[in-house]
Amino acid sequence: MFEFKKANDGIGVISLNSRARITGEMSANFRKWQETVDLKSCSTVIVDGNNIEFIDSMGIAALISIYKTVSAKGSDLILVNLSEEIKKLLNTLRLDRLFIIKNCSVVEAIKDLC
Repeated sequence: MFEFKKANDGIGVISLNSRARITGEMSANFRKWQETVDLKSCSTVIVDGNNIEFIDSMGIAALISIYKTVSAKGSDLILVNLSEEIKKLLNTLRLDRLFIIKNCSVVEAIKDLC
């Protein structure tokens, strides 16, 4: 369900293969999956929110877990392709101060970094 690819210059991209709601069990599976990929070797990690229909507190906790992993090495976590609803939620929770949220595609985000 989750996919991890490395792009240019060690940029990691996390995406979902199909539309999903990141809640409960899905969040737990996401956190387990995250432990199987080498995020620490990435200069930046981009999460493609294109297929995220909804995210609850457990899903947000999974994003914070990714943030902690990459920020420990001084890397950034960038969220792209988020729905307006999810962006408003992250802003309300003031997580826009923690994550870099961009209104662009993965390709555009990678170009900005390279």
